[in-house]
Amino acid sequence: MKKIKFLFTGIAVVIGVFISCNESEIELKNPNQLSAETYFKSSAQLESAVTAAYTYLQEVGNYGRYQYYINDNIGGENYAAGNLEADKVQMINRDVDEANNGNIQFWQHNYQGIGRCNFVIANEENFENIAAEEIAARLGEVRFLRGLFYFHLVTKYGDIPLVLDLENVAGGRPKTPVSDIYAAIVADLQFATTNLPAKGTQEVGRPTSGAAWALLGKVLLQNGDAAGAKSALANVTGYSLVDDYRTNFTVAGEIAKNDESIFEVFYDESTGEGDSWNQNGQGNSETTFRAQEYSGWYNVKPSQELLDEYEDGDTRYAANFYSIDDSDNGTMTNTFNKGNSTFVSGEIGPDDNPAWRKYQNLDDRESETVSSGINARVLRYADVLLMQAEAEIRSGGSETAALDFINQVRSRPSVSLPDVNVSGTQAILDAIKHERWVELAGEQSRWLDLQRFDGDSYLLPIPNVELQGNTNL
Repeated sequence: MKKIKFLFTGIAVVIGVFISCNESEIELKNPNQLSAETYFKSSAQLESAVTAAYTYLQEVGNYGRYQYYINDNIGGENYAAGNLEADKVQMINRDVDEANNGNIQFWQHNYQGIGRCNFVIANEENFENIAAEEIAARLGEVRFLRGLFYFHLVTKYGDIPLVLDLENVAGGRPKTPVSDIYAAIVADLQFATTNLPAKGTQEVGRPTSGAAWALLGKVLLQNGDAAGAKSALANVTGYSLVDDYRTNFTVAGEIAKNDESIFEVFYDESTGEGDSWNQNGQGNSETTFRAQEYSGWYNVKPSQELLDEYEDGDTRYAANFYSIDDSDNGTMTNTFNKGNSTFVSGEIGPDDNPAWRKYQNLDDRESETVSSGINARVLRYADVLLMQAEAEIRSGGSETAALDFINQVRSRPSVSLPDVNVSGTQAILDAIKHERWVELAGEQSRWLDLQRFDGDSYLLPIPNVELQGNTNL
């Protein structure tokens, strides 16, 4: 089901008019033009404004392109295999500069998403003819999204400007300490847990209370509050692991049919490429470049360090990567196009090393497309289980309970690996770190894990366009 996606285009144009204009000394208003004061007068209008806030998750600065490049490249999951552009090579080399195009778009699209959320939240006083329950649920949506946008930013930049209103500040907002950013994220997500509908009652594609609890747990864990994370994650109920790991990353296995998926960013190949290369939140194409970039052009391939992390016989290796070497890991996938084509030497990119299969369309076609419709999985239950293991052991809880969470993931029918049986906090943390990497490879998790497990302190620089426009930074 891709229903929610078709609401984004067009609505975003209207909302963009509301929140993108600079202040002006001209006070005259066109009585025929929409304004914030006259817009929120029906459920449909509120829904449109809320839906527009999702657009910047789809954009190239986020899950359309740079969300996966920034995280996967900086997290050490990729190496440059093809004609990889300079801004993405900088990410692999961890020398991203202020003029880096991906860095700029990531910053802008997350802050523009925050602006859309702030627009709805700040105009609550203008809501009319809308039931209180619906208002609470819609505010829950945008506060979940605002929390997610800010989580993207604080984990990549550290101290950043905190903008929770629509006020214009002379010179721009100064930096806000990381602790205050996290406090704002937690407040938004706590509101969302209370006001969002539960799974089964929420429209597919919009966040549920379960998604809010899962994201809250992730945020608290990242910020060092293991006890708080443990409490939050215990509220993520009604989800289960699917039998076949691979189905998590195909169109057929998307959230409407998948009890493991908790929150996804929606895409639809049928919308076409459109203006995906130059997205601005208005009329953009709802597709992602993920498939074409990783196993169409083979601009990047999985790093050897990542490949080596898999235990011999771990079937997730074959689920995540294409290979031409049948000795790889004791598992191997070298066929595509519904089994009618086979990767052989010289046909798997610029070298014969394994290529990405996760989030790819090649299983079902002869070649990749720049307009992939595979949804981005932002939160899924396997991640929650592994976060529960980590929160349990970091908060001084039961080793047995922590191991049980890990082993639930390993005992998935399509994986069926032996249980982890170690003792001691460090040994269990090492097992969690390993399991997270092989389970969540290519899911934009590794860099955040390195921050928690290894104290990785690398951060992106604030882009030059922001430094030039904001004299208070």
